[in-house]
Amino acid sequence: MSSADRPKEENPWIDAYSDPKADLQTFSTCLTLSDLNADDDHKLVIGDIGNGIQSKLKVFKGTSLTAELPLLTQPTAVKCVHTDRNEPRVAGIIVATGANVLVYRNCRPYFKFSVPPQECSGLEVEIWNEISTSEQLVKVLKDLSMEMGFSNLSSPSQNLLLMSPSHREEYISSKLHCVAKKQMVITCVTTLNKYASSERDVSVVLLATESSQLFIMDPETFTIINEFQLPDVCCNMYATGIYLVEYTLILAMRSGALYSLRIKHLKFITQLMTHTVSLLMVSHKIITANMDSTMSCYNLKGRKYWTINLPDNPLYMTGIPLPNLALHLTAVCFSRANINLYNDSSLVYVIATQEPIHSMVFGKYGQEEHALITIASSGTLDIKLLKRTAQFSNDYKTVQKNYVKPHEIKFLVPKKSKLFLEQSLRERQKCKEMHSWFNHSWTNMKVQVSESYIDALHSANVVQNEALRIIVEVFGLGPRMKIRTVLQNMSQNIMPMNYKVTFIYDAKLYKIHQPVVKVPLMVHGIPYSLETLVTCQTAVAGVVQVVVVSTKVILSATVNMPDSAGILE
Repeated sequence: MSSADRPKEENPWIDAYSDPKADLQTFSTCLTLSDLNADDDHKLVIGDIGNGIQSKLKVFKGTSLTAELPLLTQPTAVKCVHTDRNEPRVAGIIVATGANVLVYRNCRPYFKFSVPPQECSGLEVEIWNEISTSEQLVKVLKDLSMEMGFSNLSSPSQNLLLMSPSHREEYISSKLHCVAKKQMVITCVTTLNKYASSERDVSVVLLATESSQLFIMDPETFTIINEFQLPDVCCNMYATGIYLVEYTLILAMRSGALYSLRIKHLKFITQLMTHTVSLLMVSHKIITANMDSTMSCYNLKGRKYWTINLPDNPLYMTGIPLPNLALHLTAVCFSRANINLYNDSSLVYVIATQEPIHSMVFGKYGQEEHALITIASSGTLDIKLLKRTAQFSNDYKTVQKNYVKPHEIKFLVPKKSKLFLEQSLRERQKCKEMHSWFNHSWTNMKVQVSESYIDALHSANVVQNEALRIIVEVFGLGPRMKIRTVLQNMSQNIMPMNYKVTFIYDAKLYKIHQPVVKVPLMVHGIPYSLETLVTCQTAVAGVVQVVVVSTKVILSATVNMPDSAGILE
């Protein structure tokens, strides 16, 4: 197939913005889009956990950071809701952290709501009331922890068991008259419209806790309007509908079970074979991304429609509603790279990424209706906009297979000529002789190169394209002589500096009074004379090598010393 006949794959996404220096570290639950100022300009709200020391709440408008608020603890989830029906409909930011729900309006702290603590068991309260000594209290609480589980103890009991023995007496005295209660910890958060399906309607906040409880908070009065006891700890949930009319809440438990909550009735759906990573509900169908690299679809009665294998371990899944195309796609990001878009069980497109995507959100951003915002593992913020002419096809795999892969392309290799056949026959018949001749030629070339290198070392007196010239003279008959070294800079562009002249000699034959001579800054064309005295130790003539050095050897000259006329006693 020629390149002209191959089907062209059109990218439906526009790479609008990418900031590799954003340095954002967050989860998909701490990422949301909302019209905060009721001006039809949607902002990006991020609960940035940072480096784990200082968490911050950041608000982006377009490509710039418009607000940054510090958070005392790491956020669990970030949502945007309308807290009243007054005009203009200004949205508030809900930040769940620990056992508290922080509410911000106009990027300022507005209200703090704490999940009501859970009453402890009567046995634990009785232990605190009757036992006052630290050793006995710790021993009894350890036994109770083994029986009930450490996580089921109250916060004072947990702190006491984890505390060092030196601080226990003071801690017990401060907690004797306090009612032992277990502090709640929020695990996941979602929102649900209260009165109507409008985007700017008031929404209730659903809070799941580590104590297997579900609270529904009214943001208008900041009170708990409903409470449910769950069979297990909820780790993922998805809500659809209207709270005061009809709603459906899908709950994924840590045990792998799926439950539905419809009008105050909790119903078991099915038991999954593995834990869920993310959860969606599309057209009364439940879609789960699982830890065994599969994606499954169920109805509300627990019947499985389909299961597909994913190319890698999924990290998060989000919905991409496209009402203009009558589609509701599912985007899944993976632990290595890429984002796959699915229409039910069919792959419709793959967004190639250079690194894993840790969090993403789809929705309105700015004035655009369809924006996909992702944050990579390195903290890179990337914004993609969906083209208005985008089309998705369920035969994406078929289209991909029509392309010829690079390793499948066949090159036009010419036929073997008569000369090629003769040379091949000669190489097979005389392979030993050819190999021996090659080794002989290779060894001969190495010997010639080595000899040339040695000759160059002995005869070299000019380097750097003849930039420096050296002349060495010996004066005297002995036993005292003078060695004069004349250096001249021959280059007009280079002015050598920090050079030194030293000598290599046999200490048994000669004694040089100044073995190292500093060379001044050499100007072009001017000879510089450097002198040093030499005393002969014996009457035997020897060799002195004069070397000019800087950080390395610049050049050298060898001097054959004359015979000494006499030796001083």
